Amino acid sequence: MLAWAMWQLRMEGCHNINLVGGEPTIHLHTIVEAINMLRFFKETYAEAVDAKADIYYPYSLDTRNAYYEGEFNTPILWNSNMYMSGETMKILHELVDIWLPDFKFGNNKCATWLSRTPWYFETVSQNHKQIYEWGEDIVIRHLVMPGHVECCTKPVLRWIAENMPDTPVNIMDQYHPDCYCNPSDPRFDKRYSDMARYPTEEEIMESYRYARSLGINFEEITFEKSLRFHPLFFR
Repeated sequence: MLAWAMWQLRMEGCHNINLVGGEPTIHLHTIVEAINMLRFFKETYAEAVDAKADIYYPYSLDTRNAYYEGEFNTPILWNSNMYMSGETMKILHELVDIWLPDFKFGNNKCATWLSRTPWYFETVSQNHKQIYEWGEDIVIRHLVMPGHVECCTKPVLRWIAENMPDTPVNIMDQYHPDCYCNPSDPRFDKRYSDMARYPTEEEIMESYRYARSLGINFEEITFEKSLRFHPLFFR
């Protein structure tokens, strides 16, 4: 089913297949098998298929969207937290065209406390560096968290500036307290009370200022099409 959905989306004109989740790494065996199956899909299948990936909108299946010199061709986008082994990275290197990784924590203490991911920084930084050394297309995402600008945001941005210069970075301001961090949720855990708020404007602004001071390539990708009108950009 996954291979069929990927094929059909590409036939409908999708620019890439975004493998996300949750976290896609735990489904790697299924993803690898699905990508392998794509080579058996033929151009003539488009004439026999009338089901749609999106039932609400009519799309025509067009082989011009998906085939190049007779071979099925679809860019694979890996949308991940990058907390994975070197062996997994080697497998993905053969399959992935575009990388959209998260780099969230600037130290192992915060990572273990908030996400239960020991050895986070060395694992994730090594995987980011590997992508950079491969010369792959990559956009790094960093989520600014309340109370974590000094311990997480700045170390992450500093590492990127020193090890992956000119790499596009999306500095995201959309953190919101949820689940164990949300006082209105029955699952709320008082241990995470410090995370039970949105980042302040000053925290977001300080993140932007620090990124600029390091020469981080972030403005265009962070503010996207609304760059000219973003109220924080001019402060």
